[in-house]
Amino acid sequence: MSIQRLLDVYPAFALLAGLRLEVFTCLKDGPLSAAQAAVALGVEPERLQVLLYALAAAGLLEVRGADLFANTAEAGRLLVKDSPAYLGGAYALWVQLWEAGLRAADSIRSGQPLARHDFAAMPPAELEAFVNGLHPDALETGGELASRPEWAGCRALLDVGGGSGGASIALCRAHPQLDATVVELPAVVPFTRRFVAEAGLADRVEVRAADILSQPLEGHFDAAVLKAFLQTLSPDQAQQALVRVAATLRPGSRIYILGQGILDDSRLSPREAACFNIVFLSLYPEGRAYTQNEYRAWLEQASFTAVERGTLSDGALLITARKG
Repeated sequence: MSIQRLLDVYPAFALLAGLRLEVFTCLKDGPLSAAQAAVALGVEPERLQVLLYALAAAGLLEVRGADLFANTAEAGRLLVKDSPAYLGGAYALWVQLWEAGLRAADSIRSGQPLARHDFAAMPPAELEAFVNGLHPDALETGGELASRPEWAGCRALLDVGGGSGGASIALCRAHPQLDATVVELPAVVPFTRRFVAEAGLADRVEVRAADILSQPLEGHFDAAVLKAFLQTLSPDQAQQALVRVAATLRPGSRIYILGQGILDDSRLSPREAACFNIVFLSLYPEGRAYTQNEYRAWLEQASFTAVERGTLSDGALLITARKG
């Protein structure tokens, strides 16, 4: 293996440091020297200069003239606070996930997830950081799903384990006839309701506290979205969850399963999902990425038909099926 593979992590560390120091926001109005940026950020210019050149080498900053640094177009759009597409709020989540990945070997040795995400017991600040970090991707996923033609006839959406409610928010914004119900654990619900209220959709997105593994779901729905949910469960729990979702769906309704927890049957791709699977070892007692055939078997046992594999624009896999 080339040593280069081991060095690939350092641009990500530079990005994390830049977000924590708010370097990109500091440069939002135009280029600054390391000394000027250091004054604005309250840090030592010599140390900051090292980071600025690392960010430039990573393609996130541009070096202009003599020691002047500016955001790239991408950094200006995605990494500056108050930008509509700002992704920087997710860095606390990235830290959690990277720390979990670093503990994978110890989790394997111990047989226990040593960075376990027990949502009922997590400190509120840690749980809030987790939900906040998931929100931009959930919004993007909801936007991608919203472009599919079948939503035109849907009026009631079930979003299981919806986290921030981002997928439901994006879908309801795109389809005025659609109402959504986000089902989440009681500890997560206050954060979900905050995002829904901030989106101005409290009248169309209900947030319901429930544990799908301990109680049946109420209501009747035209579609269901399960994003980043089934991979937190054991195979038996995933099957049970799908049976309970199926019981709420009208005949002909579609289910959408998304997230990093979907592999093809070789277990080698998508490459990002295969590698990210080690993080699940440290987060969940039995959860992991599952294969297309595993999802197919569970769905068919839960009375779903027409199970298909799709791909999102970022290459992530999508499993869809129709309620029989």
